[in-house]
This record gives sequence, C-alpha cells and structure tokens, in this order.
Amino acid sequence: MDRTELYLKTAFCCMACDGEIAAEEISAIYQMPIFASLDPKQMLDDFVAKLKAEGHHFLHNYLNEIKMASLSEDEECKLASVAIQTIEADQAVEYNEVAFFKKIRRRLKTSDERLLEIIPQDSVMPDREDYLLPDISDENDLSLWTTTFSNIELKV
Repeated sequence: MDRTELYLKTAFCCMACDGEIAAEEISAIYQMPIFASLDPKQMLDDFVAKLKAEGHHFLHNYLNEIKMASLSEDEECKLASVAIQTIEADQAVEYNEVAFFKKIRRRLKTSDERLLEIIPQDSVMPDREDYLLPDISDENDLSLWTTTFSNIELKV
C-alpha cells in the first residue's frame, strides 16, 4: 500500500470508527487534493466491505499498518492532518473518533508540538490539545467500539 492509499485508509477508519459515515466526511475526502491520483470511490467501497467482514480487526490491522509503515515526520503530519480533517468534516466530533485518533497518535513519533501545528486554530474541538491528551483505554483495546459495522454504508 503506497502512502496516498494509507492516507485514504486513515480517513476511512477515522470516519467509520464511530459506526457511521457522514456525507460531509465523504465530501471532505473528495475535496482533498492528496487523493486526486486515486479512485477514492472504489477504494472506499472496498474498505466498507472489508470493515463489514472483519469488524474491529480491520481497525486493528490498520493501526498495525501505521506502526510498520516507517513514515517520515512530514508523512506522519500529513496522516494526522488527513485524520483530523476527516473527523471534523461533519462538525460533530464523537468520543470514538477522538479515542481512535489517540490510538493513531500513539503510533507516531512526531512531537505533540508539531502535531498541534497541523490542528486548525478553528478546530471543532473546544480545546485542540484534547486530541493529544492520553486516553483511558489501553493501546490495543478496540472494545470501545460496540458496533458490528454491519450497517455501515457510504452516503454519497
């Protein structure tokens, strides 16, 4: 999987982790110039099918992909930026989305200070630092998501 595909998978996991995919999240992906070289529709359809089949294992496997990707600091910042843009696209930030971002963040080597630079000043989060604070769940705990993802669909 190349970097751009990993960024798209990041966006997908961030929007799907709460069990719902908002139309605004899909629109945000289509508006990100980084995905211009891909066929996001086909890839997102594939991700939906895999998420339905694999459930939480799909998310866990994604987190392992990040850990193994050997990303540069700039690539880590790009991945975090895509994640935040996707999470905030529908103007409603859910706890599951922030908790999932924190799982991503634990797999990145980039400093909190550098990541804070990529979180928009007009963030939907009242306190942008909340994205970077430690979470109560442990690193491998995906039981936070109680949904089976069987009803998840793309709302285009």
